[in-house]
Amino acid sequence: MREFIMLNVFICTAVSDLQNYKIRNSVILAGWAAGICINILQSGVYGVANTIFCIMVTIIAGFPLFMTGGIGAGDIKLLSVIGGIYGLAFLGKVTLLFLVMAGVVSLVELIRKRALITRVRAFIYYLLHIRTAQGKYYQRERDGNGFTICLAPIMAAAYFIILLFAGKE
Repeated sequence: MREFIMLNVFICTAVSDLQNYKIRNSVILAGWAAGICINILQSGVYGVANTIFCIMVTIIAGFPLFMTGGIGAGDIKLLSVIGGIYGLAFLGKVTLLFLVMAGVVSLVELIRKRALITRVRAFIYYLLHIRTAQGKYYQRERDGNGFTICLAPIMAAAYFIILLFAGKE
């Protein structure tokens, strides 16, 4: 049942992310509600508390990445859906693989667009001036969508890879 819910969540979020670089809150809310329902059936009131705890921990842990512009709020909320349904241990595995895969995709795109050195310089400048920098490292209004990576499909791939190998443990 969890896999069916996540499949639908990922289809909706990936399509939305690829079309307009946004993940709709209605899909996230449905995922959170599904997580609460699944966990209440399995563990009662403890399941609800655990689901809410996992969602909140994920959002709090992802907030610094959002504040720097490294990841969108929708992507963090999508991670929280995974955490709410599966728990933090499974989420940790998905997150690690997701970050590696997103980094590789980003690196390949920067090389393909011949912008690796330019973007690395911009990132180093941002890090060196983080106390005085106004705003985020990446701002869509300023930087455009030329270097935007849609993360929902990458997260879906990481989820399914971890799910495939978790079943073999």
